[in-house]
Amino acid sequence: MSEKFDVAIVGAGPSGLTAGYFLAKNGLDVVILEKGSVLGSKNIYGGRIYSHVLNRYFPEFKKEAPIERWVRKEQLYFMTKDSAVKLEFFADDGFLEESFTAHLTKFVQWLGKKAEDTGALIANGVRVDSLIIDNGNVKGVIAGEDKLEADYVIIAEGANTVLLDNLNLKPITRPEEVALGVKEVFRLDSEKINERFGVSDDEGVAALLVGYPSFGAIGGGFLYTMKNEITLGVVVRLDEPAREGIKMYDIVENFRMHPVIRRILKDSYMIEYSAHFVVERGKLPGKYLVGNGYLVVGAAAGFELNTGLVVRGVDFAIESGKIAADTILKAHEEGDNSKIALSKYLDALKESFVFRELEAFKKAPKFLSNKRIYNDYPELLNSFFRELLTVDGNPRRIYSTLRKVMKKRKLSLFRVMMDGLGAVRSI
Repeated sequence: MSEKFDVAIVGAGPSGLTAGYFLAKNGLDVVILEKGSVLGSKNIYGGRIYSHVLNRYFPEFKKEAPIERWVRKEQLYFMTKDSAVKLEFFADDGFLEESFTAHLTKFVQWLGKKAEDTGALIANGVRVDSLIIDNGNVKGVIAGEDKLEADYVIIAEGANTVLLDNLNLKPITRPEEVALGVKEVFRLDSEKINERFGVSDDEGVAALLVGYPSFGAIGGGFLYTMKNEITLGVVVRLDEPAREGIKMYDIVENFRMHPVIRRILKDSYMIEYSAHFVVERGKLPGKYLVGNGYLVVGAAAGFELNTGLVVRGVDFAIESGKIAADTILKAHEEGDNSKIALSKYLDALKESFVFRELEAFKKAPKFLSNKRIYNDYPELLNSFFRELLTVDGNPRRIYSTLRKVMKKRKLSLFRVMMDGLGAVRSI
Protein backbone atom coordinates (compact mmCIF):
# COMPACT_ATOMS: atom_id res chain seq x y z
CA MET A 1 0.00 0.00 0.00
CA SER A 2 2.44 2.66 -1.21
CA GLU A 3 -0.03 5.02 -2.86
CA LYS A 4 -0.36 8.51 -1.44
CA PHE A 5 -3.78 9.74 -0.34
CA ASP A 6 -5.18 13.11 0.49
CA VAL A 7 -6.51 11.80 3.82
CA ALA A 8 -5.76 8.70 5.90
CA ILE A 9 -8.27 7.84 8.62
CA VAL A 10 -7.28 5.56 11.50
CA GLY A 11 -10.37 3.64 12.62
CA ALA A 12 -13.62 2.72 10.88
CA GLY A 13 -16.11 3.61 13.58
CA PRO A 14 -18.94 6.13 13.21
CA SER A 15 -16.60 9.15 13.41
CA GLY A 16 -14.01 7.87 10.94
CA LEU A 17 -16.58 6.60 8.46
CA THR A 18 -18.58 9.83 8.59
CA ALA A 19 -15.43 11.86 7.91
CA GLY A 20 -14.47 9.50 5.10
CA TYR A 21 -17.93 9.70 3.55
CA PHE A 22 -17.98 13.50 3.33
CA LEU A 23 -14.35 13.81 2.26
CA ALA A 24 -14.70 11.28 -0.56
CA LYS A 25 -18.06 12.74 -1.56
CA ASN A 26 -16.27 16.03 -2.16
CA GLY A 27 -13.59 14.50 -4.36
CA LEU A 28 -10.68 13.77 -2.01
CA ASP A 29 -8.73 10.50 -2.13
CA VAL A 30 -9.46 8.84 1.20
CA VAL A 31 -8.30 5.61 2.82
CA ILE A 32 -9.86 4.33 6.06
CA LEU A 33 -7.68 1.86 7.97
CA GLU A 34 -9.47 -0.56 10.30
CA LYS A 35 -7.65 -3.09 12.47
CA GLY A 36 -10.68 -5.36 12.70
CA SER A 37 -10.81 -8.16 10.12
CA VAL A 38 -14.45 -7.29 9.36
CA LEU A 39 -15.95 -3.83 9.39
CA GLY A 40 -17.64 -3.32 12.73
CA SER A 41 -15.99 -6.26 14.50
CA LYS A 42 -14.19 -3.92 16.92
CA ASN A 43 -17.19 -1.67 17.49
CA ILE A 44 -19.03 -2.47 20.72
CA TYR A 45 -21.87 -0.32 22.00
CA GLY A 46 -24.86 -0.79 24.26
CA GLY A 47 -27.30 -0.44 21.44
CA ARG A 48 -28.92 2.99 21.30
CA ILE A 49 -28.36 5.75 18.73
CA TYR A 50 -29.84 9.26 18.79
CA SER A 51 -31.19 10.28 15.41
CA HIS A 52 -30.83 14.09 15.33
CA VAL A 53 -27.48 14.10 13.48
CA LEU A 54 -28.65 11.42 11.06
CA ASN A 55 -31.69 13.53 10.19
CA ARG A 56 -29.30 16.32 9.14
CA TYR A 57 -26.57 14.40 7.34
CA PHE A 58 -28.30 11.23 6.13
CA PRO A 59 -31.96 12.23 5.66
CA GLU A 60 -32.86 8.87 4.07
CA PHE A 61 -31.46 6.85 6.99
CA LYS A 62 -34.89 5.77 8.22
CA LYS A 63 -35.34 3.82 4.99
CA GLU A 64 -31.74 2.56 4.76
CA ALA A 65 -30.16 2.10 8.19
CA PRO A 66 -30.44 -1.19 10.15
CA ILE A 67 -32.86 0.15 12.76
CA GLU A 68 -34.08 -2.46 15.26
CA ARG A 69 -36.71 -0.57 17.28
CA TRP A 70 -37.59 3.06 17.93
CA VAL A 71 -37.33 3.80 21.65
CA ARG A 72 -40.86 4.21 22.99
CA LYS A 73 -40.18 3.78 26.72
CA GLU A 74 -37.42 5.18 28.91
CA GLN A 75 -36.86 3.31 32.16
CA LEU A 76 -34.70 3.91 35.23
CA TYR A 77 -34.36 1.16 37.85
CA PHE A 78 -33.02 1.44 41.39
CA MET A 79 -32.24 -2.11 42.41
CA THR A 80 -31.31 -4.06 45.53
CA LYS A 81 -30.52 -7.76 45.67
CA ASP A 82 -34.16 -8.85 45.57
CA SER A 83 -36.28 -5.80 44.67
CA ALA A 84 -36.45 -2.83 42.35
CA VAL A 85 -38.10 0.57 42.02
CA LYS A 86 -38.77 1.51 38.40
CA LEU A 87 -39.36 4.97 36.96
CA GLU A 88 -40.78 4.91 33.42
CA PHE A 89 -41.45 7.59 30.84
CA PHE A 90 -43.79 6.80 27.94
CA ALA A 91 -44.69 9.07 25.03
CA ASP A 92 -47.07 8.40 22.15
CA ASP A 93 -45.90 11.23 19.89
CA GLY A 94 -42.88 12.43 17.94
CA PHE A 95 -40.62 11.44 20.82
CA LEU A 96 -40.89 7.95 19.35
CA GLU A 97 -38.30 8.83 16.70
CA GLU A 98 -35.78 10.66 18.86
CA SER A 99 -33.62 7.53 19.18
CA PHE A 100 -33.52 3.90 18.13
CA THR A 101 -31.82 0.67 19.07
CA ALA A 102 -29.37 -0.94 16.68
CA HIS A 103 -26.53 -3.43 16.57
CA LEU A 104 -23.55 -1.12 16.12
CA THR A 105 -21.76 -3.66 13.93
CA LYS A 106 -24.59 -3.56 11.39
CA PHE A 107 -24.90 0.21 11.68
CA VAL A 108 -21.16 0.65 11.05
CA GLN A 109 -21.35 -1.66 8.03
CA TRP A 110 -24.21 0.43 6.62
CA LEU A 111 -22.21 3.61 7.17
CA GLY A 112 -19.13 1.94 5.66
CA LYS A 113 -21.00 1.06 2.48
CA LYS A 114 -22.09 4.67 2.11
CA ALA A 115 -18.47 5.78 2.48
CA GLU A 116 -17.30 3.22 -0.10
CA ASP A 117 -20.06 4.24 -2.51
CA THR A 118 -18.68 7.79 -2.51
CA GLY A 119 -15.19 6.53 -3.33
CA ALA A 120 -13.48 6.03 0.03
CA LEU A 121 -11.20 2.99 0.28
CA ILE A 122 -11.67 0.90 3.42
CA ALA A 123 -8.82 -1.47 4.33
CA ASN A 124 -9.70 -4.04 7.01
CA GLY A 125 -7.20 -5.98 9.08
CA VAL A 126 -4.71 -3.10 9.08
CA ARG A 127 -3.27 -1.98 12.41
CA VAL A 128 -1.67 1.45 12.40
CA ASP A 129 1.41 1.32 14.62
CA SER A 130 2.62 4.88 14.34
CA LEU A 131 2.49 8.12 12.37
CA ILE A 132 4.95 9.45 9.83
CA ILE A 133 6.28 12.58 11.50
CA ASP A 134 8.70 14.94 9.76
CA ASN A 135 9.87 18.04 11.65
CA GLY A 136 6.76 17.96 13.83
CA ASN A 137 4.39 17.53 10.90
CA VAL A 138 2.25 14.39 10.51
CA LYS A 139 2.55 13.19 6.91
CA GLY A 140 0.96 9.77 6.99
CA VAL A 141 0.79 6.53 8.93
CA ILE A 142 2.91 3.43 9.50
CA ALA A 143 1.20 0.04 9.44
CA GLY A 144 3.63 -2.81 9.96
CA GLU A 145 6.28 -2.49 7.25
CA ASP A 146 4.08 -0.25 5.11
CA LYS A 147 4.27 3.51 5.07
CA LEU A 148 1.24 5.33 3.75
CA GLU A 149 1.66 9.02 2.99
CA ALA A 150 -1.22 11.45 3.39
CA ASP A 151 -1.61 15.20 3.56
CA TYR A 152 -4.02 14.84 6.47
CA VAL A 153 -4.56 12.15 9.11
CA ILE A 154 -7.73 11.73 11.15
CA ILE A 155 -7.28 9.69 14.34
CA ALA A 156 -10.54 7.88 15.04
CA GLU A 157 -9.22 4.88 16.95
CA GLY A 158 -11.94 4.84 19.61
CA ALA A 159 -11.70 4.76 23.40
CA ASN A 160 -8.65 2.48 23.46
CA THR A 161 -6.21 5.17 22.32
CA VAL A 162 -3.13 3.04 21.70
CA LEU A 163 -1.78 5.25 18.92
CA LEU A 164 -2.20 8.52 20.79
CA ASP A 165 -0.75 7.01 23.98
CA ASN A 166 2.30 5.53 22.24
CA LEU A 167 3.12 8.87 20.65
CA ASN A 168 2.42 10.87 23.84
CA LEU A 169 -0.19 12.93 21.99
CA LYS A 170 -2.58 12.98 24.97
CA PRO A 171 -2.47 12.91 28.78
CA ILE A 172 -2.15 9.52 30.45
CA THR A 173 -5.61 8.11 31.16
CA ARG A 174 -6.12 7.27 34.83
CA PRO A 175 -8.09 4.16 35.93
CA GLU A 176 -10.83 6.30 37.49
CA GLU A 177 -11.40 7.94 34.08
CA VAL A 178 -12.20 4.66 32.34
CA ALA A 179 -14.95 2.09 32.81
CA LEU A 180 -15.18 -1.48 31.62
CA GLY A 181 -18.42 -2.40 29.91
CA VAL A 182 -19.55 -6.01 29.48
CA LYS A 183 -22.43 -6.70 27.11
CA GLU A 184 -24.50 -9.83 26.58
CA VAL A 185 -27.08 -10.33 23.84
CA PHE A 186 -29.98 -12.76 24.35
CA ARG A 187 -32.20 -14.13 21.60
CA LEU A 188 -35.91 -13.90 22.39
CA ASP A 189 -38.97 -14.00 20.14
CA SER A 190 -40.25 -10.56 19.22
CA GLU A 191 -43.75 -11.49 20.42
CA LYS A 192 -42.42 -12.16 23.92
CA ILE A 193 -40.42 -8.93 23.92
CA ASN A 194 -43.54 -7.00 22.90
CA GLU A 195 -45.62 -8.68 25.60
CA ARG A 196 -43.11 -8.26 28.43
CA PHE A 197 -42.42 -4.60 27.71
CA GLY A 198 -45.85 -3.57 26.43
CA VAL A 199 -44.65 -2.40 23.01
CA SER A 200 -45.44 -3.02 19.34
CA ASP A 201 -43.15 -4.58 16.71
CA ASP A 202 -41.21 -1.41 15.85
CA GLU A 203 -41.20 0.01 19.39
CA GLY A 204 -38.53 -0.59 22.00
CA VAL A 205 -37.29 0.14 25.50
CA ALA A 206 -34.10 1.75 26.78
CA ALA A 207 -33.34 1.17 30.45
CA LEU A 208 -30.59 2.22 32.86
CA LEU A 209 -30.25 0.29 36.12
CA VAL A 210 -28.55 1.52 39.30
CA GLY A 211 -27.38 -0.21 42.46
CA TYR A 212 -27.27 -4.00 42.46
CA PRO A 213 -26.26 -4.32 38.77
CA SER A 214 -22.79 -3.00 39.68
CA PHE A 215 -22.72 -4.56 43.18
CA GLY A 216 -22.84 -1.05 44.60
CA ALA A 217 -19.63 -0.10 42.77
CA ILE A 218 -19.48 3.08 40.69
CA GLY A 219 -21.24 2.04 37.49
CA GLY A 220 -24.57 0.61 36.43
CA GLY A 221 -26.50 -1.61 34.10
CA PHE A 222 -28.23 -1.08 30.78
CA LEU A 223 -30.92 -2.92 28.83
CA TYR A 224 -32.09 -2.34 25.26
CA THR A 225 -34.66 -4.22 23.23
CA MET A 226 -33.91 -5.22 19.65
CA LYS A 227 -36.29 -6.93 17.20
CA ASN A 228 -35.55 -10.43 18.44
CA GLU A 229 -32.90 -9.82 21.08
CA ILE A 230 -32.38 -8.17 24.42
CA THR A 231 -29.06 -6.43 25.01
CA LEU A 232 -28.03 -6.51 28.65
CA GLY A 233 -24.86 -5.11 30.14
CA VAL A 234 -22.93 -3.68 33.05
CA VAL A 235 -20.46 -0.79 33.09
CA VAL A 236 -18.13 -0.47 36.10
CA ARG A 237 -15.38 2.05 36.67
CA LEU A 238 -12.04 0.36 36.10
CA ASP A 239 -10.62 0.95 39.58
CA GLU A 240 -13.72 -0.28 41.42
CA PRO A 241 -13.60 -4.12 41.23
CA ALA A 242 -10.16 -4.32 42.86
CA ARG A 243 -11.09 -1.74 45.51
CA GLU A 244 -14.34 -3.51 46.35
CA GLY A 245 -12.82 -7.00 46.16
CA ILE A 246 -15.26 -8.19 43.49
CA LYS A 247 -14.81 -9.89 40.13
CA MET A 248 -16.33 -8.48 36.95
CA TYR A 249 -17.71 -11.87 35.94
CA ASP A 250 -19.44 -12.18 39.33
CA ILE A 251 -21.03 -8.77 38.83
CA VAL A 252 -22.35 -9.77 35.40
CA GLU A 253 -23.57 -13.19 36.56
CA ASN A 254 -25.41 -11.84 39.59
CA PHE A 255 -27.01 -9.04 37.63
CA ARG A 256 -28.32 -11.51 35.07
CA MET A 257 -29.84 -13.62 37.88
CA HIS A 258 -31.65 -10.72 39.57
CA PRO A 259 -35.39 -11.59 39.92
CA VAL A 260 -36.42 -8.72 37.61
CA ILE A 261 -33.87 -9.58 34.92
CA ARG A 262 -34.44 -13.32 35.22
CA ARG A 263 -38.14 -12.84 34.43
CA ILE A 264 -37.34 -10.61 31.44
CA LEU A 265 -34.88 -13.15 30.03
CA LYS A 266 -37.06 -16.21 30.57
CA ASP A 267 -36.98 -18.57 27.53
CA SER A 268 -34.06 -16.63 25.98
CA TYR A 269 -30.53 -17.84 25.24
CA MET A 270 -27.25 -15.96 24.97
CA ILE A 271 -25.85 -15.43 21.47
CA GLU A 272 -23.13 -12.84 22.11
CA TYR A 273 -20.70 -11.76 24.83
CA SER A 274 -18.31 -8.82 24.49
CA ALA A 275 -16.40 -6.22 26.51
CA HIS A 276 -15.21 -2.70 25.82
CA PHE A 277 -13.57 0.29 27.49
CA VAL A 278 -15.64 3.44 28.00
CA VAL A 279 -13.87 6.76 28.58
CA GLU A 280 -15.63 8.88 31.21
CA ARG A 281 -13.10 11.66 31.78
CA GLY A 282 -14.76 14.10 29.39
CA LYS A 283 -13.26 15.61 26.27
CA LEU A 284 -9.55 16.05 25.75
CA PRO A 285 -8.22 19.63 26.07
CA GLY A 286 -8.29 21.38 22.70
CA LYS A 287 -4.50 21.39 22.30
CA TYR A 288 -4.57 17.59 22.01
CA LEU A 289 -7.31 17.46 19.36
CA VAL A 290 -5.37 19.24 16.61
CA GLY A 291 -1.79 19.15 15.37
CA ASN A 292 0.21 19.78 12.24
CA GLY A 293 -1.41 17.44 9.73
CA TYR A 294 -3.84 15.61 12.05
CA LEU A 295 -7.15 15.78 13.91
CA VAL A 296 -8.64 13.59 16.67
CA VAL A 297 -12.34 12.68 16.53
CA GLY A 298 -15.01 10.59 18.27
CA ALA A 299 -14.33 8.51 21.36
CA ALA A 300 -10.56 8.97 20.92
CA ALA A 301 -11.18 12.66 21.67
CA GLY A 302 -13.34 11.84 24.69
CA PHE A 303 -16.58 12.73 22.93
CA GLU A 304 -18.82 10.48 25.03
CA LEU A 305 -21.42 11.50 27.58
CA ASN A 306 -23.00 9.80 30.58
CA THR A 307 -25.28 12.00 32.65
CA GLY A 308 -26.65 9.14 34.71
CA LEU A 309 -29.90 9.46 32.78
CA VAL A 310 -28.64 9.54 29.19
CA VAL A 311 -25.67 7.72 27.65
CA ARG A 312 -24.45 8.98 24.27
CA GLY A 313 -21.54 8.49 21.95
CA VAL A 314 -22.52 7.75 18.34
CA ASP A 315 -24.13 11.13 17.68
CA PHE A 316 -21.05 12.92 19.07
CA ALA A 317 -18.85 10.72 16.88
CA ILE A 318 -20.81 11.48 13.71
CA GLU A 319 -20.86 15.21 14.39
CA SER A 320 -17.13 15.40 15.09
CA GLY A 321 -16.41 13.34 11.96
CA LYS A 322 -18.47 15.74 9.84
CA ILE A 323 -16.76 18.80 11.35
CA ALA A 324 -13.34 17.22 10.77
CA ALA A 325 -14.24 16.59 7.13
CA ASP A 326 -15.41 20.19 6.65
CA THR A 327 -12.21 21.49 8.22
CA ILE A 328 -9.96 19.39 6.01
CA LEU A 329 -11.90 20.27 2.87
CA LYS A 330 -11.37 23.96 3.58
CA ALA A 331 -7.69 23.48 4.45
CA HIS A 332 -7.16 21.37 1.32
CA GLU A 333 -8.58 24.15 -0.84
CA GLU A 334 -6.03 26.50 0.68
CA GLY A 335 -3.20 23.95 0.38
CA ASP A 336 -2.51 24.16 4.12
CA ASN A 337 -2.26 21.33 6.63
CA SER A 338 -0.73 23.29 9.50
CA LYS A 339 -2.08 23.28 13.04
CA ILE A 340 -3.25 26.85 12.53
CA ALA A 341 -5.38 25.89 9.52
CA LEU A 342 -6.77 22.78 11.23
CA SER A 343 -7.58 24.69 14.42
CA LYS A 344 -10.78 25.75 12.69
CA TYR A 345 -11.90 22.26 13.73
CA LEU A 346 -11.86 23.47 17.35
CA ASP A 347 -13.73 26.65 16.46
CA ALA A 348 -16.47 24.63 14.78
CA LEU A 349 -16.63 22.16 17.66
CA LYS A 350 -17.16 25.01 20.11
CA GLU A 351 -20.20 26.11 18.10
CA SER A 352 -21.59 22.56 17.87
CA PHE A 353 -23.68 20.56 20.30
CA VAL A 354 -20.60 18.41 21.00
CA PHE A 355 -18.79 21.01 23.08
CA ARG A 356 -21.97 22.69 24.33
CA GLU A 357 -23.30 19.50 25.87
CA LEU A 358 -19.98 18.18 27.14
CA GLU A 359 -19.39 21.54 28.78
CA ALA A 360 -22.91 21.63 30.24
CA PHE A 361 -22.40 18.23 31.90
CA LYS A 362 -18.71 18.54 32.79
CA LYS A 363 -19.54 18.11 36.50
CA ALA A 364 -21.45 14.89 35.91
CA PRO A 365 -18.44 12.52 36.28
CA LYS A 366 -17.64 13.95 39.72
CA PHE A 367 -21.26 13.70 40.84
CA LEU A 368 -21.54 10.15 39.52
CA SER A 369 -18.51 9.20 41.63
CA ASN A 370 -20.67 9.58 44.75
CA LYS A 371 -20.88 6.06 46.20
CA ARG A 372 -24.20 6.80 47.90
CA ILE A 373 -25.87 6.78 44.47
CA TYR A 374 -25.03 3.10 44.06
CA ASN A 375 -25.38 1.91 47.64
CA ASP A 376 -27.53 4.03 49.92
CA TYR A 377 -30.14 5.47 47.59
CA PRO A 378 -31.25 2.23 45.86
CA GLU A 379 -31.57 0.66 49.33
CA LEU A 380 -33.36 3.75 50.64
CA LEU A 381 -35.91 3.85 47.83
CA ASN A 382 -36.66 0.13 47.97
CA SER A 383 -36.93 0.12 51.76
CA PHE A 384 -39.18 3.18 51.65
CA PHE A 385 -41.68 1.65 49.22
CA ARG A 386 -41.54 -1.74 50.92
CA GLU A 387 -42.36 -0.11 54.26
CA LEU A 388 -44.92 2.34 52.87
CA LEU A 389 -46.85 -0.32 50.96
CA THR A 390 -46.97 -2.78 53.87
CA VAL A 391 -50.48 -3.10 55.33
CA ASP A 392 -50.59 -4.64 58.81
CA GLY A 393 -52.90 -2.37 60.78
CA ASN A 394 -50.22 0.21 61.63
CA PRO A 395 -50.46 3.63 59.95
CA ARG A 396 -47.57 4.59 57.66
CA ARG A 397 -47.36 8.20 56.59
CA ILE A 398 -44.95 9.26 53.83
CA TYR A 399 -42.72 11.61 55.84
CA SER A 400 -42.44 9.48 58.97
CA THR A 401 -41.75 6.40 56.86
CA LEU A 402 -39.06 8.23 54.92
CA ARG A 403 -37.37 9.45 58.12
CA LYS A 404 -37.48 5.92 59.52
CA VAL A 405 -35.70 4.34 56.56
CA MET A 406 -33.25 7.26 56.34
CA LYS A 407 -32.29 6.71 59.97
CA LYS A 408 -31.82 3.01 59.27
CA ARG A 409 -29.47 3.84 56.38
CA LYS A 410 -27.75 6.50 58.54
CA LEU A 411 -28.65 9.22 56.05
CA SER A 412 -29.45 12.67 57.39
CA LEU A 413 -32.00 14.94 55.75
CA PHE A 414 -29.19 17.45 55.21
CA ARG A 415 -27.06 14.87 53.38
CA VAL A 416 -29.96 13.84 51.14
CA MET A 417 -30.71 17.49 50.33
CA MET A 418 -27.06 18.20 49.51
CA ASP A 419 -26.86 15.17 47.23
CA GLY A 420 -30.07 16.29 45.55
CA LEU A 421 -28.61 19.76 45.04
CA GLY A 422 -25.49 18.17 43.59
CA ALA A 423 -27.65 16.27 41.12
CA VAL A 424 -29.48 19.42 40.05
CA ARG A 425 -26.21 21.30 39.54
CA SER A 426 -24.48 18.47 37.68
CA ILE A 427 -27.11 16.85 35.52
